[in-house]
Amino acid sequence: MKWPFSKIISGIIASVSLFGCAYNDLSDRINCEDSGLAVVLVSKVDASSCRSIDGGLMVEASGGKPGYDFSLNGGPYQTNPVFSNLGPGTHVVWVKDLNGCTSTVSIEITSPDTDLSASVVKQSDSECASDNGVIIITGSGGTAPYLYQLNTSGFSSTNTFSNLKSGNYSVVVKDAEDCQKVVTVTVPRGNTGISYQAEIKPIFTANCNLSGCHDSSTGGRDWTDIAKVQANASKIKIRTSNKTMPIGGLTLSQSQIDLIACWVDDGAPNN
Repeated sequence: MKWPFSKIISGIIASVSLFGCAYNDLSDRINCEDSGLAVVLVSKVDASSCRSIDGGLMVEASGGKPGYDFSLNGGPYQTNPVFSNLGPGTHVVWVKDLNGCTSTVSIEITSPDTDLSASVVKQSDSECASDNGVIIITGSGGTAPYLYQLNTSGFSSTNTFSNLKSGNYSVVVKDAEDCQKVVTVTVPRGNTGISYQAEIKPIFTANCNLSGCHDSSTGGRDWTDIAKVQANASKIKIRTSNKTMPIGGLTLSQSQIDLIACWVDDGAPNN
């Protein structure tokens, strides 16, 4: 029996699509909580005065998968574990290993000639499409009045910074004698409340749960089963973010990609 050419081609395309869907599945990710990655202070130099930026520090990493990079106060990563030109304040060093796992250590650089200090109140960023994190910092000690700066935005009398994305920020308090103190603040990520039933499931139904690819016939890759979706949530986030899923010419909008990422970061609830 001879098969029509059109059916042969259709079968080949279907086989390639099915194979591509299975082949591109990601392997399990590293569990960073069990990596043993750590970073510790080796030595530090305090600032010579409250107006000076001549402090410095050296850290050392261990555990995880060696090949370490280091970041100071949320700045760019570097291979050098030494940081210089630091002013008085609390500095946070992040280490990242080759698996992408991270760990932190907080280090206080002091100065001998001021008691300038600061307290911080922060609010989580619980928005998905926009940002609503807040930092409120209040100076004390030293000589009032105080000025405040978020990252490199310039000093002002405003001590409340709003509409912030979750992440790390460097806030500087400056008093009337130009003494400064750095405070590193992490705005937490809050729960965005993205609904699986109302917002995520329809995306999967229209773009992923197709014949031969994440439908009920695909075993552990069956995205019609919420339990299997939850078990693979981190993989789904990665593949939709890097746009390797869905396949077969289907694409997700950036807003759909963002919704999936927010839902996964919320803990992939069945809500």
